[in-house]
Amino acid sequence: MASRESVSVPLLAELIPGGVKPGAMLLVEFDPESQWFAVATTLVARYFQQNRHVCYLAMARSPEDVKRCVSEIGVDIPAAEKSGRLVVEDWYSATLTGGRLETANAQGGMFEPIQGGLRVRSLKVADLSVEWLKTTKVGPQAYDIVDHWPVGSMIVVESFSGILRFNEEKPFVEWMESRVNPEERKRKSITLQGFVRGIHSDWLYKRMESASDGVIDIRVMERGEETKNLLRVRSLKGQPHDSRWHEIEIKSNGEANLVESKADERAKLRFDQN
Repeated sequence: MASRESVSVPLLAELIPGGVKPGAMLLVEFDPESQWFAVATTLVARYFQQNRHVCYLAMARSPEDVKRCVSEIGVDIPAAEKSGRLVVEDWYSATLTGGRLETANAQGGMFEPIQGGLRVRSLKVADLSVEWLKTTKVGPQAYDIVDHWPVGSMIVVESFSGILRFNEEKPFVEWMESRVNPEERKRKSITLQGFVRGIHSDWLYKRMESASDGVIDIRVMERGEETKNLLRVRSLKGQPHDSRWHEIEIKSNGEANLVESKADERAKLRFDQN
C-alpha cells in the first residue's frame, strides 16, 4: 500500500493511482527520437502549477530552450524563478567544451550561480564525486536552494547519457549509487532520471534499473501505417501500477498528454454498460 505521503505525479497519476513515494528514483529509458523532452517539460510545468517545487537538469539542450518550452505550456518563468519553486540547472554548456568549462577564477567552484539556477562547470565524475563529498561534509552552498526544498519536490534529469560521453560507465555508476541516489533519497525528492535507450551497455541499464524504484519506457513504435510515441510504467517496486502502453499526444503548444487506446475505451464502455 502506498504511503500517506505519496504524491500524485502529472501524466502518471492514472498509471500509478497510489501516487509516488517521496524519495523514489524513477529511471526513464527513452528512444532518441521519442517525445521524452516534451513529457519532461510537461511534468515540470504541471508539477509547478500544483504549487510544488521542481528542478530540471538541462543536459541535452540549453536552459533557455527548456524555459521556452515550459513557458509555452503556461508557466510565467520570471515569476516562477522569483518564487524559488522552479530551478533550471545548466549541465548543457559543459557538453560543448569537452566536459569542462574554463573559469577565470582559479578558486572557482564546481557550481556557478546563474539566473534561475546554477551552471555545472565539469561533467567529469572524478570532479563531481569530490564536490558531492564536500557537500556531505560541510553542507550545501547558499545558492543551491534545491537542497532546502520540502519533501516531495521533483527533480527531472533530462538525459544522463550526456555525462556518459565524458566518463566510463563503471565510475559513473559508482558515483550514482554512492553519491547521487543516496542524497536524493535522504531529502525525499521524487527523481526521474533519463537515459537514451540502446546506446549504453546492458550492464549499465541493469545496474541503474536495480538501483531504481521503478522504470518508465518511452518508445517510438510502428502501429499499422503510423509511427506512435508510447509510454508505459514497466515496473514499480512494491506498488500496483498500470504497465500497459499508452500513446503520447503532443498539443500545439508542445504539451504532452497520454491518450487512451481504442481498446481501453471499449473496455470502459463495456464496464459502464454492465
